[in-house]
Amino acid sequence: MEIRKVQKTGGASYIISLPKDWVKASKIEKNDPLGLISQPDGSLTITPHIHGKVAERVKIIDLKDIYDCEYLYRLLIAAYVTGFNTIKITTPSKIPSFAHKAVRMFIQASIGQEVSEETEKSMTIKDLLNPGEMPFENVISRMHVIIEGMLNDAIYALKTKDRELAEDVIFRDRDVNKLYWLISRQYNLLLRNVSLSHEMGMNVETALHYMQIARVIERTGDQVVQIAENVRSMIFLSTEKKTSEIFQTLAAEAMEIFKAGVESFCNRNVTQSQRIYERIGKYYRHCDESSKQLIESAGGQKAGIISIAYIIDNLKKIGEYTGVICESAINYGIMTQNTDHYADAETDADTNAAPRADPANRRD
Repeated sequence: MEIRKVQKTGGASYIISLPKDWVKASKIEKNDPLGLISQPDGSLTITPHIHGKVAERVKIIDLKDIYDCEYLYRLLIAAYVTGFNTIKITTPSKIPSFAHKAVRMFIQASIGQEVSEETEKSMTIKDLLNPGEMPFENVISRMHVIIEGMLNDAIYALKTKDRELAEDVIFRDRDVNKLYWLISRQYNLLLRNVSLSHEMGMNVETALHYMQIARVIERTGDQVVQIAENVRSMIFLSTEKKTSEIFQTLAAEAMEIFKAGVESFCNRNVTQSQRIYERIGKYYRHCDESSKQLIESAGGQKAGIISIAYIIDNLKKIGEYTGVICESAINYGIMTQNTDHYADAETDADTNAAPRADPANRRD
C-alpha cells in the first residue's frame, strides 16, 4: 500500500497525488476525467472507467488440442461466466462439426451471446447484453418462479400420468441454469470493474450475496429435476390416488416456505427469515409422517417404493436449501442495517480507554 498525504488548496479543495506507475499503466493524460466511487467500508475507489462500460476482454480458444463437443462447451461456458465479452475459436484447418454443435449449445445456454463473425478457420462470439438490463433481483425472482412452476407440473404429471409433462420439467431446468450463469457473469464483471455498480444498481458486496442465493436456487432446481425423473418412472406403476394428493400437499408446503425465503432475502427482512427458518423443522416432520402413507400406497411395488423415497428426500432437500437461503437473508439483512451509531459509540468509548490489542493477534 502506498501512503500519500492530503494537501489543501484554496481553502476548500483537497488534493492527493496519484501513483505514477498506475497513471502510466492506465494511460491517463493531463485533464483526463477519473471516476470516484465511495465504498461501504469508507474507502474510495479511483477508476479511469467513468462510463460504466465493460472493458474489452477477448478469450481465444485453439481447437488443436480439443476433440470433444462437451469439453469445448464447458470451456465456452467458463469463458462466459468469468466475464469475457469476445470469444474467438480458432483452428489451423477447417472448423470441425463438433465445434459448430458446441457453439449452438452454448448460445442456447447463455444470454446475449451471438456469433458475429465466421470463417473457415475461426468463429467469433460477441456479448450483446448490457449488464444493466438484467438486475440481480429480477433474475433471482425469475429463477424461483420457474422452479415453482416446475415443481407444480412435476406433481401434476404424477396425478395425470403425463410423461411428456415430466420430461418438459426436466428440460426447463436449462432456463434456471442459464439465469444462474448470468448472475455469476454479472458478478465477475462487477468484480473487475466497480464502476459498473451504478449501472447494475449494487456494489460488489451485495452482488456476492445475490450470487450465493442464486447458487442455492439453482441447486433447488436440480432437486425438482430429480423429482420429475422419479415421477416419470412412476407413471406406468399402479399407485393410489392419495399418492399424488399427499405429494401435492408436501410440494405446496415446500414452495410456500421456499418462496417466502427468497422474498425475505430480497426484502432484507431478518424477522421474516427467522420465522421461515423455524418452520423448516415442522416441514421435515410432516414429510416423515407422510412417508409411511406414501410407501403403503405403492402396494409393495419395489420400484414405486424407491421412487417415493427419493421424492420425499428431494422435497426435504428443498426445505434444507430454504434454510440456507434464510441464513443468508439474515446475514444480508444484518449487513445492510445502519450501524453508524455503533461506530460512534465505540469512538466515544475509546477516547479515554487503554489501547486495544491488535485484532490480527487475537485467538478465538
